[in-house]
Amino acid sequence: MTHAVAIVPAFDRADTVGATVTALRTVPDVLDVIVVDDGSRDRTAAAAAAAGARVIELARNRGKAAAVAAGIAASGAPDVYLLIDADLGGSAALAGDLLQPIALGEADMTIAVFDAAEGPSGFGLVKAFAARVLRSETGLELAEPLSGQRAVRGPLLRSLQLAPGFGLEIGLTLDAADRGARISEVEIGFSHRQTGRDLSGFAHRARIGRHVYLAVAARTGWPKAVYCLAASLAARVTSAARGVPVRDQGQQLGRAARQSWQRARQLGPPRSLRNLRPWRPLRRLRSLPGGRGRRPTSDS
Repeated sequence: MTHAVAIVPAFDRADTVGATVTALRTVPDVLDVIVVDDGSRDRTAAAAAAAGARVIELARNRGKAAAVAAGIAASGAPDVYLLIDADLGGSAALAGDLLQPIALGEADMTIAVFDAAEGPSGFGLVKAFAARVLRSETGLELAEPLSGQRAVRGPLLRSLQLAPGFGLEIGLTLDAADRGARISEVEIGFSHRQTGRDLSGFAHRARIGRHVYLAVAARTGWPKAVYCLAASLAARVTSAARGVPVRDQGQQLGRAARQSWQRARQLGPPRSLRNLRPWRPLRRLRSLPGGRGRRPTSDS
């Protein structure tokens, strides 16, 4: 039997956290459910406690990674952690599917892939950027690189430095892969509340994008992060014009970038640049009357 602890970071989720906790408590290997109330302004803590969760209340909103870190600190040393968002509701009962590959020794981290029928809630730029970075840095081809629903082997998660805020997931994947961890995706019929395409929804996605970018830059360096972001934006604009699905855009970007780089290396610089002698203009300049380096004549 696998000893698993579910950590549920929650901010203003009084409407869904109770159902999420109730569902998690039906998963056989989950022996404890910890809800970290991240400075909520509603009755999130009370709803979680009423459903049977162990509740940790943070005095102010500190972000998702800080909430998860607080849950880890209070969890003891379980074999596996389940990281579950508070808005899954009753579908959280399916979280056991994330634990199975780890219990069988087939993976060290599993990532949930949601039902494709839900579709993207935004324009997919941040997701394409994360997929591009992971493909370049780790070789992983992930359909949901930013999924917050994960199972992670206990010793592995406790050894990692969590990226701040919403950079948590991309940081976990990059750091775990750097440790040689086996990472796999699992298709699960989770359902959750999607962020709308209104002003507040776009502001929320902008915050996520900023955190993801900062987490990537801290791990790969600023030049690589800037390149991947620019390339992802260019590919997204081009693919949108052609009607290419969001999920296929990252793969197209990777192929195009690799092909362009290989062609550039094979061809070398253009002939006009290979024959360029930057000092020749200086020679001509010096040969002019009054130019520096002109030899004096007998008439001087």
